[in-house]
Amino acid sequence: MSSKTSQNALPKVVKEENSLLNHVLKHLSRASMTSTGNADYDKELILLRDAIAEASPEDVPPLVEQMTRIQSLAAQRGLGQDIPVDRKTPYFGHLRLEEAEQDRDVLLGKHTYLSPAGDVRIVDWRNAPVSRMYYSYEEGDEYEETFGGKVRRGQVTVRRSITILDAELERVACPDRIFAKRDGEWIALEPNTSRLFGGQGTAIRAEGLSPVRGVLGVDADGVDRKDKHLPEIAALLDSRQFDLISSASSGLIILKGGAGSGKTTVGLHRIAYLAFENPRKFNPRRMIVVVLTQALAAYISRVLPALGVHGVEVTTFANWSTAQRRRHIRGLPTRHSLDTPQVVSRLKKHPAILRILDDLVDQEDEQLTARLFDAVAGTPEEAKIRSVWQGVSRYPIDVRRHLLLRWLKGDTGIRAISDSVPHPRTARAAESALLRMERQTSDVIANWADLFTDREALGAVFEVNAPSEFTSNELDEVHEWCVSIYAGLEADDDDPPVIDAEDEAILLRLHQLKRGWLRDRGRRLSYDHLMVDEAQDFSPVELSVLMGTVQYKQPVTLAGDTAQRIVPDSGFVSWEELLADLGIQGRRVAPLEVAYRSTIPIMNFSKDVLGPYLEDRPQAKRQGAPVELHRFTEPGQAVGFLGECLRDLVAREPLSNVAVIARYTDQARLYYEGLQKSEIPRLSLVVDEDFSFSPGIEVTEVRQVKGLEFDYVILVEVTAESYPDTEESRHMLHIGATRAAHQLWLVATGTPSPILPEWLL
Repeated sequence: MSSKTSQNALPKVVKEENSLLNHVLKHLSRASMTSTGNADYDKELILLRDAIAEASPEDVPPLVEQMTRIQSLAAQRGLGQDIPVDRKTPYFGHLRLEEAEQDRDVLLGKHTYLSPAGDVRIVDWRNAPVSRMYYSYEEGDEYEETFGGKVRRGQVTVRRSITILDAELERVACPDRIFAKRDGEWIALEPNTSRLFGGQGTAIRAEGLSPVRGVLGVDADGVDRKDKHLPEIAALLDSRQFDLISSASSGLIILKGGAGSGKTTVGLHRIAYLAFENPRKFNPRRMIVVVLTQALAAYISRVLPALGVHGVEVTTFANWSTAQRRRHIRGLPTRHSLDTPQVVSRLKKHPAILRILDDLVDQEDEQLTARLFDAVAGTPEEAKIRSVWQGVSRYPIDVRRHLLLRWLKGDTGIRAISDSVPHPRTARAAESALLRMERQTSDVIANWADLFTDREALGAVFEVNAPSEFTSNELDEVHEWCVSIYAGLEADDDDPPVIDAEDEAILLRLHQLKRGWLRDRGRRLSYDHLMVDEAQDFSPVELSVLMGTVQYKQPVTLAGDTAQRIVPDSGFVSWEELLADLGIQGRRVAPLEVAYRSTIPIMNFSKDVLGPYLEDRPQAKRQGAPVELHRFTEPGQAVGFLGECLRDLVAREPLSNVAVIARYTDQARLYYEGLQKSEIPRLSLVVDEDFSFSPGIEVTEVRQVKGLEFDYVILVEVTAESYPDTEESRHMLHIGATRAAHQLWLVATGTPSPILPEWLL
């Protein structure tokens, strides 16, 4: 339950935090006034040197970091003030450590600022050794940690999550109570058993409130946020998530977990951590995040700058692959077919395609190798050609051809091939053969076309690599479609040529196998870190292409949830089979087992909806309003009911965001046009993933909300017609339901869907 607290009777913890904040803000103001472009940096460096000599071991690394920064600024005198902390939101966490009966306050923020003389210690959550204690210990815990080679023992006497907006204290979360300011007064709330976040989290809702059935909306805790992009979730990470974020900076990590378990959050914070911890090794401009939908790309593009990371490329695979294919493989159309048969998509995304492409290129390599050896047979130094060619066998065939031609021309810059060129007669024969190979070694379009337009060959490779996966009739359909697509490339008619969207990854993979690395402005395209979100909706071919752009031993993060598949023919079966398809062994699969976003009623409903397809079982910890089903005879009646409820909600909670989610676009448009007549403020129709991430009501269809979060969700037309008992329907309804953080309604104007749990009917 909640209770209001007057300003004259502030709780002790609020008074304490207000006092601490005022002290910090006054200090920062004084420091800002004295820190100008003409600052005496030498004096500051001397003071820092002295501070390091007196500092506790865990404070030394941040002080050294501050010295490094000031030394850099000293070389650029006159550039202005040097206060890295934003006064509007200087910190988000508060630790008080007691050692030998002495207390020390440590504040966690986005930047380090240490002033021992001013008794202000703000440490960066990403790198300060002491910051790990915030994520590893609870209030009252005793600790024993090693800092700077010395063992420190003490007790965490205070651990609080703090919300500061515009330099004003707005919320204090303690283990036994939450205090939040609302309309200028403080309210006290019972603590949550878990904390809400998960990539797109919004304000935590009050527990213990019992909303009347049929009323949309529950009272907020006072932290009204106009911006729904990102709360200060770094303060809410648990110990396991922090361990994943700060884990080894090489190799592959798979973050698997149910909806709202923090996969996106952990992945993005890992990017921020790596970029901060080692900016030379992890340059944000050489990092990439690849997602499935434009809406999720837009969201992440706004989140990363909030984490202090700028320049990371965030894109959809469709946009990235099309751009790369146009750059590397020219002569093909940029338009994709909108009528690709389902069986064609399924075949081109099948995991067997990876093995088929490997075999195809290996066979071509053997043929060309035989031609080269035949060409030099009988010449004076044919053995040297054979040795050199085999010595560079680890390279793609076209790269090998270029290397040998350069060697034959006397290029001494090529190492580990041979110290001298062969006999002139042998060299001429080899050079002639290599030049004749060029068209075949560099042409990937011919391989692509031959693979799918030769019915006999197509059947043979799938019989070997995926027997019984496709019937003879299905292979006939694939062959017929691909022949028509290829014929359209050369046709001279009014219909513009197209290729299948699935062809982009296949063509790029052939390029990597035959011609080597993808390139950007003449240099190898090589990322320091790759993150793929919703990886379960990517095919093994697509993931293989992406992973082929990551530097050797640099980290890769795949995040996904098998229960949220919206691409049923992606070729994904399981994480274990995916790793086997990619040829990866011994990598880390990290399950996230707590659902932080949604309430217990919402998660229970979503689990029942998945039914036999439930794999991961994330556990929610937060109570909330019951899931409700509202039945009507026709959409007009439903719209009238929702219009009244939404107007009431907007009046009570003007900063809430609501998603009205339909199964199909025409249904979404119908409800939007009906709700328009109800004169609901900030109502919009989202048809092209252009979500605002701000307060209001957005009407859309279920495929567009993947990866997003809303305060309230209303699923409309949850009928047998829209959601029949199929695997795809179960996944879609699960995805729609788990977008809700606090309350979920369902609306049906016909026979309710058979996949709804019996207890709801």
